Amino acid sequence: MIKNESKPITNTDAPKYKGGPITTASYPPGASMPVDEKPGPTRAAAGRAAHDKLTDLLGRPESFWRQTMSEARQRVEDLENEANVLTLKLAGLQTRFYAESDGFKQQQIQREIQKTIYEQDVNKANVARAQTRLHELDTEARKSGALPGWLTARNP
Repeated sequence: MIKNESKPITNTDAPKYKGGPITTASYPPGASMPVDEKPGPTRAAAGRAAHDKLTDLLGRPESFWRQTMSEARQRVEDLENEANVLTLKLAGLQTRFYAESDGFKQQQIQREIQKTIYEQDVNKANVARAQTRLHELDTEARKSGALPGWLTARNP
């Protein structure tokens, strides 16, 4: 004869089973719930609590993804703004170069132009890396089960 290996768990036993697999059972007809057990939260309250604690498959909450994606988008935007500033700076230097008649001052301006061109090249590489990182984060989030709304920017 096979023994019934299931054992009811009371509230006093619950802490040692925290994080374990969950199974549910109902009491047979005519049986009542033991007096030392209290009913859990209502379905609506449990739904709200579960929504507040939603996580992806790796346990990262909505706030993690919103902050991470926001920082990555901000990084791309800052680098793109820096690229625009460098373009304007280069245009101003070129205007100064052609307006200058002194050869020595033209050489100084030419060095600044070369430095700005180098800064533009570095900036282009940084923008490409930041955009790649943003794309990788988006892919990682989707693979880990983050909800699509967590990845979009909130409108003010």
